[in-house]
Amino acid sequence: MTLGMAWVRNLRSIRELVVTSDSRLSGGKFWDSNPKIMLLPRSDAVLSFAGDTHDAYPLMLQVYNAILMHGPALDRSMDLAHLKGHLVRVINKARSSVTNLPRGERGPVIADATFMLSGYSWRQKRFRVWTLHYHKGAEEFTFRPTQPWRGQSGHTKEIAFVGDERVVKAAKSALVDRLRAKGKLTDGGLDMEPLEVLRDLLRSQDYSEIGGAPQVVKIYEHMNAHPFPVHWPDASGGLTVLGRPLMPYEAFDSKAIDPDAL
Repeated sequence: MTLGMAWVRNLRSIRELVVTSDSRLSGGKFWDSNPKIMLLPRSDAVLSFAGDTHDAYPLMLQVYNAILMHGPALDRSMDLAHLKGHLVRVINKARSSVTNLPRGERGPVIADATFMLSGYSWRQKRFRVWTLHYHKGAEEFTFRPTQPWRGQSGHTKEIAFVGDERVVKAAKSALVDRLRAKGKLTDGGLDMEPLEVLRDLLRSQDYSEIGGAPQVVKIYEHMNAHPFPVHWPDASGGLTVLGRPLMPYEAFDSKAIDPDAL
């Protein structure tokens, strides 16, 4: 149960990739302090997920280890676009070892998880986001690249969504309304409007699929990913990083995000 987004932020002459998510895991209970964005061993990309943690967490750990143990993947000489193909193969190979299904069930074992690989491609000199999803027809994971927002007359907008259909639909509608109110629906890039949408949906408590504090990671053109602490539920609240409340003695080497002033 998730709402995750990744978008290219345009700030004057600077571009950066922002990845955000809620922090709720569910399954008989709500647990609102869980990481849904994984910083990878190489510094130019992150992996986030939506769906069943029984599928997602083991595969995310296999992806992390696969990068850690393969030199070109770790030192970034393997470009992000090629890394994506490597990770899809790692995921599909890992899933091929699923056996001993419950009595009466037959394969294929459908994976209830979707991943989002977000980062900077040094070959293409641009930010890229791919959704890695399970294709029932092919009975394996495949990828889908993020396409520019259609109907733009000037600047292009690039944003990807993962999560539960009901919440993603609400987020897209709220984002359109917010951009229209700012006069940016058909022209102008994205700033922090998607984070505003996530913040408002979390505060509304209208969607049981999401909860906890927003998680925020930025990826820069100098090929470094950095998580940001977020005050939650407002500027007077405690600091959280990747969903986890920081302990009073923990220090963090970046400015914290005020969820209202952003």
